[in-house]
Amino acid sequence: MEARLALPVSIEQVAVVIKQMSRSDRERLLDLVPDLRQMSLHAPRAQEDKELAMVERMHGEVSRALGGQLLSLSEPFLGDLTLGQYLELPEEECGRLWDAWAEIDLEELEELDVHLAAVPAR
Repeated sequence: MEARLALPVSIEQVAVVIKQMSRSDRERLLDLVPDLRQMSLHAPRAQEDKELAMVERMHGEVSRALGGQLLSLSEPFLGDLTLGQYLELPEEECGRLWDAWAEIDLEELEELDVHLAAVPAR
């Protein structure tokens, strides 16, 4: 078991000190505590792995829900856009649309009862 030293300061106080350090002091700290460098290298990868696993899980769920059939590019997708129109948008425009949609309060949307076999109007 590794012995640990109890500090008379909180981790938040240590963080404040580190934020005030110069770049060269931070590099020196990483040299003195190599575990910090290792953790910082692995943390983004771990987050990316979690995100990739979530995307793959969602892809599988959507694929099963669609019976393995791909959406047509002329299928309504989001708002007034078809899938094809959405895929042709520049990345910046997609980002703006998602930002706008993220601001919508889903609790305030009106619920509509639809028949199980209903299909969207074209």
